[in-house]
Amino acid sequence: MFVVGARGVPDVEGGAEKNAEMLFPLVAAAGYRVTLVGLADNIKAETFKGVRLMKAPRSRFLKTDKLLYYVTAVFMALRLRPRVVHFQGLGSALFLWAYKLMGAKTVVRYGSADYLVGKWGLLGKLGFLASEFQLRFADAVISVTPALAERLARRGIKGNVLVIANAADPLPASDAAAVVDGDYVLTVGRVTAQKNVANLIRGYELFAKGEPNPPKLVVAGGLDETDYVQELQPLLTERTVLAGKFARSAMAPLYRDAKIYINASMHEGSSNAVLEAIGAGCSILLSDIPENRDFGFPDRCYFDPHSPDAIAEALKRALTDPQAFVVDPARYLTWEGVAERTLDIYRQIAPLGAQRAERSATLAPAY
Repeated sequence: MFVVGARGVPDVEGGAEKNAEMLFPLVAAAGYRVTLVGLADNIKAETFKGVRLMKAPRSRFLKTDKLLYYVTAVFMALRLRPRVVHFQGLGSALFLWAYKLMGAKTVVRYGSADYLVGKWGLLGKLGFLASEFQLRFADAVISVTPALAERLARRGIKGNVLVIANAADPLPASDAAAVVDGDYVLTVGRVTAQKNVANLIRGYELFAKGEPNPPKLVVAGGLDETDYVQELQPLLTERTVLAGKFARSAMAPLYRDAKIYINASMHEGSSNAVLEAIGAGCSILLSDIPENRDFGFPDRCYFDPHSPDAIAEALKRALTDPQAFVVDPARYLTWEGVAERTLDIYRQIAPLGAQRAERSATLAPAY
């Protein structure tokens, strides 16, 4: 099995990367030989928990770090001749046709409708739309939310689509010291227009002005989209903290000490950060978009992401009664459950030989 579309593992920022880190060691334990190709500067070893790792070069051609990576991965696959190619995101399926010509079975994880994100120019959007068109030819498409599956159905792509959300893994135990002094509201994700950080800050500031001792707002995520980060500077006060990127393994104390976890995104998939916050027992507020609605929270947990006033009001009601905004993580899949559902797809399109099937039955966890 050949995995393309995750920048690297382990401890690499991003939803596709978290999914890959948690899922593919379980796939390897079930008897499949898994090779994952990532960007060279994110790959620090030759293997990770039974998964073979390979390096592809990074470039900034056409303002993306992945195009050269995708092309390189095709040539790697020509040499390896995998039975199954698993694409970790919509963009990585740009060359799905090439893998089909090799005779490989193809599985695409559809984590978000990337062409809706404002940062992409015409060529970028056309690339994502070309990738989406090819999904009808994939052997299976894994949509991470029902809302995204419905989007594909409206485009005539439905016979090969299954919904498998991400998992709400429990917060690992941590005795680490507090990362931020005092009370704070937390949001996690790369600082981008998609994550709606500007409106979140505006709404938070409206809320904070009416409070005698408001918690800080901590934004934990990469600051690599420098133009957008620069646009945020006039909105920042001493109460707002752009904390930068954290390794996933260092996130536990941030979730643990947060008063509220808030996701204000305009576009999402099955957000790993939201699921991590659920697993940590955080009080949760979410933007009212279809993908976030698929979490099935009570109405009080949602707000209009276009309205700073609505964000301010949501923060006020959540901090008045935080326990009413905590969600039981048992309602959601575990990573073992995600792996078993994904393995069911692989078994249908590329069954293991008898010897490997016996190993699979021995090593696969009980679900």
